[in-house]
Amino acid sequence: MNIVTTQTNNQLEKIQQSVTQSSIDKHAAFAKELQNAFVAEPQNTNPDYVTPISLNTNYKEISVQAKNYYNQAIETAKERVDSSADLRVQERQLYRETMIEIMDMPIEVEIEPHEVNEALLFGSLGIDFLEYKEAGIRIEMLDLAEKDIMNSQVLTTSDKEKLKKLIDEQRSTLELQREEMLAGTFIKEKTDHRANIEQQYYDLKFDQ
Repeated sequence: MNIVTTQTNNQLEKIQQSVTQSSIDKHAAFAKELQNAFVAEPQNTNPDYVTPISLNTNYKEISVQAKNYYNQAIETAKERVDSSADLRVQERQLYRETMIEIMDMPIEVEIEPHEVNEALLFGSLGIDFLEYKEAGIRIEMLDLAEKDIMNSQVLTTSDKEKLKKLIDEQRSTLELQREEMLAGTFIKEKTDHRANIEQQYYDLKFDQ
């Protein structure tokens, strides 16, 4: 390798390092801005426009869209329950099928007026805001499923704990996806949610 080639390679390496560091700095700055946006006090007091898209544990703040999709998921899940089974088994099946539907069902999201600046910020870094928001809607739906499970009069405490664990696994998957989107490392892949959730469900070994 001659001196000219060596110098060229060194220059390319420096450029690559510079681009990589610049990307890291941009994502770090973006993450900080996004965090500030999430914790900031909303200026708009109209309840139709202050619903956060981030994960939240305040059920009153869950978006109308998430509630509507959740109701659809429940109705679809009911059709897959074995009506001849014990009521407790039926209820477990209902929430298992609901989780599968939450992870699988098509969801259409739109950029609302109060999200325009946030969407532009995402776009400036090449991040799909709608895909990020869609994952947030699914997380909200899982929050609603958890609430219903915990309020169930049919399920035992053990059932509830195991179903919550199943929900936590799906929620963690979605949260990881959102983190990867922010980091610019997310790669969308086809996932067999039914097979995954059913396997996780049976691994929990519910009592009869």
